[in-house]
Amino acid sequence: MTKNSMNNKINIEKFETICDDGVVLRGMLLIPENPKAVIQFNGGTATKKEFYLPFVEYLAQHNYICCLWDYRGSGESAPDKLATCAYSFKEYGIKDMPTIKNFLTQKYPNKPFLFFAHSVGGQQIGLMNNLEGVKGMVGFAISTGYSPNMPLRYRLLSYYFFYLFTPLSIFLTGYLQAKKFGYMEDLPQNVVRDWRDWCSKKDYFFDEKFYGKTIPKGNFKNLGFPIHIFWTPDDDISNEANTKNFWKHIKSSKEISFTKLIPSQFALQTINHFGFFKKGNKEKFWHQALEKLDAFLTTE
Repeated sequence: MTKNSMNNKINIEKFETICDDGVVLRGMLLIPENPKAVIQFNGGTATKKEFYLPFVEYLAQHNYICCLWDYRGSGESAPDKLATCAYSFKEYGIKDMPTIKNFLTQKYPNKPFLFFAHSVGGQQIGLMNNLEGVKGMVGFAISTGYSPNMPLRYRLLSYYFFYLFTPLSIFLTGYLQAKKFGYMEDLPQNVVRDWRDWCSKKDYFFDEKFYGKTIPKGNFKNLGFPIHIFWTPDDDISNEANTKNFWKHIKSSKEISFTKLIPSQFALQTINHFGFFKKGNKEKFWHQALEKLDAFLTTE
């Protein structure tokens, strides 16, 4: 499939690659005519990858090869029988993200490599075992998901989702059946249970109950590339408290920097957890992300 926009022809190719444990991951590559670098786009939990497509197309229009893909047990990477699927949430970072990076670096060995991440797509970067050669990461809304730090309305919604809807769905189907609502993908039962358990702790999977036990210590304290995070104070999930609680656990030999996006300064009522990627906000935010990615290409 080929798209022409901004006088830049973009080829869109479907792909699949296999993890070490045999799990098949599927996604798409957006390939411009004159690519300058490769971006592995790691999306949010249960978020339909197609939601990000306008933003990823924008990056491809500016000469980045972009990889948009589904985690194991989700979207096009879901098995035929999700009810018997035993995948865990941490496997996103331990198995899936490294597999996609290996696929991309083998396919494009001479191109600089970058991450763009949303939510869990940035949370689990430190679980990867193959972070060599990364020029940088840009992300939006990467934080813990501690519900007591959320507004009351969203706290109640979170409680309903994790403690009422999820158990009922698992009881009836064997997995989280959310796809039929149109805005989420289905999830394996262990993934959503892990997600619930981590969100019950202020420090998420860095809590002593998990970190160094069920969660490997990984590379969270010794990253070797620069990171820039966009966040907004009106985000029900990745608000200021939850953002600080996550990033206090991360260390890099390069700079970790932040941009606070205040809705009123962009003539917006809200940005929240997904607004950065909405096509209507293209002129407000996307050029800032592009500038950060471009700057990382020149960082030594």
